[in-house]
Amino acid sequence: MSPSAIATLAFVFAGALFALGKKQSSTSSDFALAGRSLSGPALFATLAASNLSAFTVFGVSGAAYRIGWAFFPVMAFGTAFMALSFTYVGLPLRRLSAEHGWITPGDFIGQRFGSRGLGRAFSILTLIYTVPYLAIQAGAGGRLLASATGLSPAVGSALLTGVVALYVFRGGMRAVTRTDVIQLATLVGLGLIAAILIAKGAGRSGALDALGKDLAAGARAGSDGSLPWIGLLGYYALWSLADPMFPHFIQRFYAARSDKALLAGMSAYPIVALAVFFPMTAIGVMGRSMAPGLGAAEADGIFTALAEKVAGALWGPVFAVAALAALMSTMDSQLLSCASIVSGDLLPARRSSPRYTVLAGIGLALVAWFVSLRPPEAMLSFLNRAAFPGYATLAPVALAGIYLPGVGAAGAAAALGAGALLVVFEASGALRPAMPAVFLNLGAQVVILAAAYIGGRIAKHATVSVPERFPLTGPWIAIFVLFLVAATDVWNYGVPLGSLAGLPNWLWYQAGVTLALGIGFALLSHSLADEPGRKPTR
Repeated sequence: MSPSAIATLAFVFAGALFALGKKQSSTSSDFALAGRSLSGPALFATLAASNLSAFTVFGVSGAAYRIGWAFFPVMAFGTAFMALSFTYVGLPLRRLSAEHGWITPGDFIGQRFGSRGLGRAFSILTLIYTVPYLAIQAGAGGRLLASATGLSPAVGSALLTGVVALYVFRGGMRAVTRTDVIQLATLVGLGLIAAILIAKGAGRSGALDALGKDLAAGARAGSDGSLPWIGLLGYYALWSLADPMFPHFIQRFYAARSDKALLAGMSAYPIVALAVFFPMTAIGVMGRSMAPGLGAAEADGIFTALAEKVAGALWGPVFAVAALAALMSTMDSQLLSCASIVSGDLLPARRSSPRYTVLAGIGLALVAWFVSLRPPEAMLSFLNRAAFPGYATLAPVALAGIYLPGVGAAGAAAALGAGALLVVFEASGALRPAMPAVFLNLGAQVVILAAAYIGGRIAKHATVSVPERFPLTGPWIAIFVLFLVAATDVWNYGVPLGSLAGLPNWLWYQAGVTLALGIGFALLSHSLADEPGRKPTR
């Protein structure tokens, strides 16, 4: 067996080894949330790793190949700015979940609005948006293992899914967190090494000189003009609304040991966003000169193609472990959260023991593997287009649940239903373009919730109150609005392209804004004192 095959298989089985010596938790809460004890470094690692999927490697480099550097701020600043939600979503959910013993997102919605049915509807929508990703990740992982080891894609998918299920359901959130630390370090390390080696190879071949003359690669709206500033702003809005609604994110908010632990992760997010997305974007941009003329589907494989080109067919596949790390760190988190939802929200009488979470998870893993063998392309494509807009439509109802006590179950249900309907229209192509459709959907839900609030539809059976105030004061809100305006940089569109060290000036500017955002987060974290004894007020 080749060294690359051995390295790939060793990485896959490393996660299982971490879980073998860990006894299963005795309660569902301890199993799914690690006893609500995750500290700052561990919480940050598992939040970041679960946020990065195979798209981080293949999708980002492929998009950069097609449109150039313009995709970098979409992912770097957009992902970093999303971490602001750790304050206004994460902090109240952490406090409330500790008081009320919540495990799933549906627990929060059901108790806050006094409607078990609404909580289940929220959970079902979450599953609809999440479960297809399990099949997609299983299929992509199978193909990666097949390429690196010579196994068939079906066997590779079964091996990957089985190993992930083993450590997830042996050790729960604790096992997932430990493996996430390794997977995040692997993704960042191998991604940077791959980018450096590819840059050296490009220099030897003269591709870097050609890249410096490729003005289209540095065009602010993308080489094909497909990313105007309104589209960029739409991505920022989409990430900010969608990412905090990932079920595995909400569970990590619940699992934080303290406010301080959660805020420490927010402060570090811009750094890891730059460390991950700059090299992945650079690889795609360098590929424009090193392997010109690729079609859209081929472009998504540019990372592997260039890694093999510079490292050789023997060692090149080792760099695919970076993609495998990103894929596994998302797949394990999604599997645990979806299993918790099925056992906790759809089978509420069975939630006292983690045994039922394990059984639900095994069933989900088998379904994901089976679907990955012959994925129904039309269905998966539709759900893939619907997933992020779908997550985003959950955010207004969740925020209303936290901050608007006058909104009852009827108003929340109306907003949730309208959002889901508009997502169907958007994913089917009835609403175009996609980015303005995000604002249309958000606007429709805000109008419904505002009407419910003004009309005074207070949930009579609600058992949960809301925090006494929004954690961000007026000055802080103004500061982060200015960051958002700065990162949208309308003034850089349609102007002559300048460069520094071979990179567009606006790219250096974007990197600086993202770093400055990290400083802003650190100052905000310092200003928000941890209050472990604080209780929400009515």
